[in-house]
This record gives sequence, structure tokens and C-alpha cells, in this order.
Amino acid sequence: MYGSSHSSVIGFLSSEWIKKSSDHSVLDGAPSPFVGKGRKGQKNADILLCKGDKPFIVVEVETTVVKYLEKIDSIVAYLENTKDYNGIGFGLLVMLNNTNGADKYKHNWHDVKEYAISKDIPIAFVSIEKRKADLGDTVLDRLKRRNEYYPWETSSIDYWIYGSDRKIIEGNLLKKIEKS
Repeated sequence: MYGSSHSSVIGFLSSEWIKKSSDHSVLDGAPSPFVGKGRKGQKNADILLCKGDKPFIVVEVETTVVKYLEKIDSIVAYLENTKDYNGIGFGLLVMLNNTNGADKYKHNWHDVKEYAISKDIPIAFVSIEKRKADLGDTVLDRLKRRNEYYPWETSSIDYWIYGSDRKIIEGNLLKKIEKS
């Protein structure tokens, strides 16, 4: 997938969730966990994956590394609001990174994991790292050069899960070998 991928990842997660069961639904642009405060100070998760008549997973998708901790705080707010969001089992943060781009795109796994553990919430991270693609001179390659997001291709997908039992599970789903 080329480009920013933010909306594409949200669409993919939503459609895959809905395909799994006729009992599943998605709230796209989740209502804020803060009720009655007007728009000031409200945070809205990207989507809520629902099961039956309850929210089940709060999802944040983020492309800006400096906002990762803020997105974890957003997930915490949903999990803590059991009055309005009773049923949420865990949060999911999908992090999109350009690995050989500017430093502002490079995440620090250690800091993000430590912060999540300090919040003591069930949460899963999916890190989709992208690297600059070797572009040729095809019509598609020339189009990719026209936008700063397009010349990036997925190079690895990793996951890290901190469960309600405080156990950690982590692994790799994709690792492209660099051409030499």
C-alpha cells in the first residue's frame, strides 16, 4: 500500500471486522469518551469495533510519532469510561512509520511499550513500517513521485500485545528483505 494509508487502514480494519460476523458493527469516528464538555477537550478515536450491542475494541491509527502517547491516553479514556463504553475489551493502536525518512517519523518501541505498561491497560500495537521504494520509470512510478507519501512501501509489520493478565506477546507478521 502506497501513500499515507491512514484511511485505508481504518477501512481495512472496519471491513474485516464486519466480515467476521453479522453481529459485528463499526462506529467510524467514535463518540468522545468525555460527555457533556462540549467540543473543547474532546478526543475521538478513529473507530470503535462493536460486538452485538456493545463496543468491543477502541482503535486509533496514527502516522505521527509524537502523537503515540496521546493516542494511548485516548484509549485509556475509553477504557475508563465504563458507564458509556461498557464492553470495551482492549485498545488497538496502529502505528504507521517511514523508517528511512525524517526522525519525526521514527518511533521508539521502548518508550511506547513502557508508557502502555505504566497505564496498565489491555492494548495491542501494530507497527507498519515503510521505507523508500526503488522507483523506476513506469507510469505508476512517475505518479508515485508526485506526492511525498507515495514512494513509501511496507517493509515490516510487527505486533505487541499487553493483555489484561499482564502478559506480553509480540512478533513479526511481515519482513521484506532489502535489495542489495
